[in-house]
Amino acid sequence: MSIWSGDSLRTCFSFVVLAFFLTFVFVTGVLQEIKKNGAFNQKIDFPDFGHYNGNFIKNIPNSVLPIDDRGKRIIAIGDIHGMNGSLTDLLDEIHYDSKRDSLIHVGDLETRATIHDSIDVLSFMSSNRILGVRGNNDQKVIEWRAWMNWILSHPGGQEWLSVMDTRWPHLDGDKRLQRAELESWVETSKYASWKKMVPTGWYPLGKHYRVARAMSPGLFEYLSSLPLVLHSPTGHMVFVHAGLLSSHPKLQASDPRQPLSHWPTVDDQHDIAKLRNQQELAVLTEIPENKDPWTVTNIKNVMDKGIVSPSPRKGTPWSQLWNDTMSKCSGNSGTNGGKAYQPTSLPCYPFTVVYGHAAGRGLDIKRWSIGLDTGCSYGRRLSAVVLDSSTYQFGNSIHARASQSQEIDFGDNGQARVVSVSCA
Repeated sequence: MSIWSGDSLRTCFSFVVLAFFLTFVFVTGVLQEIKKNGAFNQKIDFPDFGHYNGNFIKNIPNSVLPIDDRGKRIIAIGDIHGMNGSLTDLLDEIHYDSKRDSLIHVGDLETRATIHDSIDVLSFMSSNRILGVRGNNDQKVIEWRAWMNWILSHPGGQEWLSVMDTRWPHLDGDKRLQRAELESWVETSKYASWKKMVPTGWYPLGKHYRVARAMSPGLFEYLSSLPLVLHSPTGHMVFVHAGLLSSHPKLQASDPRQPLSHWPTVDDQHDIAKLRNQQELAVLTEIPENKDPWTVTNIKNVMDKGIVSPSPRKGTPWSQLWNDTMSKCSGNSGTNGGKAYQPTSLPCYPFTVVYGHAAGRGLDIKRWSIGLDTGCSYGRRLSAVVLDSSTYQFGNSIHARASQSQEIDFGDNGQARVVSVSCA
């Protein structure tokens, strides 16, 4: 006799069906949750936010140079960092005339003053199409704005940024304690999944973020159009934010692989202008460190093993190495002039670098380099170097001399002035 009755079988079958159904629902839910979370936990393929666009080196037009016009000047100004009032004071001090003078900045236009003042400085530079180079702070602003544009292309991105703007109007994401509060909120809010959309090591709502958020599309276009290096072949000068190397740091200066250890190959070896231009370009394009965006916007020192460093405390200032090499350049007085080059000389012509970035060193004037970051954002001074017709041996400028100025040697045989104003 069977122990299973018809009712028992039906009851058992019902339990099996119910169990199968519940298991199916549970597994389906788990799989959907895994799939949902996996979409946000997978590695994000971020686009390139750097916006270099091959825009590494630009030439300064010869029309800018004050060679054949006694009233024309080049005014190169140090790191402004949003100190708009000090910028105005300095331009007034040197009687800046936008119709005759060419202004060049060496980067770091914003971020250490108020957002409003930073935007005012950017607006002045953009509306007047001022020549300049990118600084390390400019680069961070560019990257944040490019990231924002990318976020806004995603559904829900506008809402997320707007909520953060509204909820955290005064939070400083650059400060660890403050950003911890932001991160805690993000983790528990409905926007937790967006955390994966921020690159590792990036912290929203800091000073660079807020300037980037406040910029108009036109200001972003101006900032991202700036090159990393400005070169004047005719004036034999280069403008860069942090610095350059004159030679491969791990090789002897006389090594054949060094750009300044030999004359370049040109059709006419007596064409000095062409020889100089080719050598200057070789320094800018053949030394690996000079082709690295991070190096030219951050370098301060070179360590004993030839490694570049952003720290001013260890190693040798790059400007010292630059001047050591340039002082060995003996022009065409060597083999081209019928004499052999001495062991301490090189077959090259020196050229000048104008830069910023190293506020800790203040005004750093050497024979072949001029450091213009004099710490305006720290309440010290804002400085500029003024190149006029006297720089090219055409006599004195028609403009009056500023009261707070210093005459310096510049270029082959010229003179320039360094002018500074106090920053409040």
